[in-house]
Amino acid sequence: MVYETFLETIHTMVQNRLGNRARVSLQRVLKNNGLLLDGLTISSPASTLSPTVYLNAYYDEAEKGLPLTSITEQILLLYEEAPIVPSELGEELRHFESVSGRIAYKLINAGDNAILLSSVPHYRYFDLAVVFYLIVSESQEGQMTALIHHEHLKLWDITPEQLIQLAEANTPRLLPCRITPIEEAISQMSEWEPEVPVPFPPVNLHVLTNDKGINGASCLLYPDVLKTFSASVDDDLIILPSSIHEVLLTPKSKALPIDELNEMVRTINAADVSAEDRLSDHVYCYSREQNCLYLPTPATLTGSGQDGTGNPQ
Repeated sequence: MVYETFLETIHTMVQNRLGNRARVSLQRVLKNNGLLLDGLTISSPASTLSPTVYLNAYYDEAEKGLPLTSITEQILLLYEEAPIVPSELGEELRHFESVSGRIAYKLINAGDNAILLSSVPHYRYFDLAVVFYLIVSESQEGQMTALIHHEHLKLWDITPEQLIQLAEANTPRLLPCRITPIEEAISQMSEWEPEVPVPFPPVNLHVLTNDKGINGASCLLYPDVLKTFSASVDDDLIILPSSIHEVLLTPKSKALPIDELNEMVRTINAADVSAEDRLSDHVYCYSREQNCLYLPTPATLTGSGQDGTGNPQ
């Protein structure tokens, strides 16, 4: 089936099933890292926010033989289970006093998000960018968030500097950081629990994220996080960008050569990390002596000493 025909057909089938209860529209949405996705936005009078169900993956399933009626049922189920945001909350979000405590920041790749960055307040952090978002609501299933655009600053009558100050105060408070040995992190994610514990081979990797595991790479920006951890291992650090949700920390003296680590990051990104979640294709370094993160340069790769572009912690 032609992709455009699939989109229109699913649009019509979902709208017919919902009737007058909601209005369904096709939207093309720019996501992280320049990823364009096609989705159905379903607007209901009962909720002030309209959930969007992305259709790209469903098209792949349809090509494999999944009936369109089954896809329609899945979309309707997602819609029915989506949290309803009361109109009072939607009005509340228009007022700065109501949202100031919910503003946070996250790290994304700057080069892959050039178009997005033109419409949102941000600042550069090496080859990354710090952008800001609003935590609309939270539940056991996760967070509902909204990226902050320039229009929001006009609506709230605040400056970019005020936005940065708020995010710097809020984010560590709302999303405390968590550093976990990778063996423990893998065990927590695994649903398989053997009768006899299986020991992991010792590795010198720790996962840095926040307590929600969402946009946790931003913990790199928290005051003294890298300083404290490097002191605990008595070494400088290498940071491997696992995704926008977490990074891996390893003592520099015990790590593989940086060029090998860079190749590892590129390989894992290509094979195992979704395009939307990728953060960077290379590692970063942290110096205890200078208390700064920096980008390794060829001098660093050959072990001839520290060099790079630093950023104070």
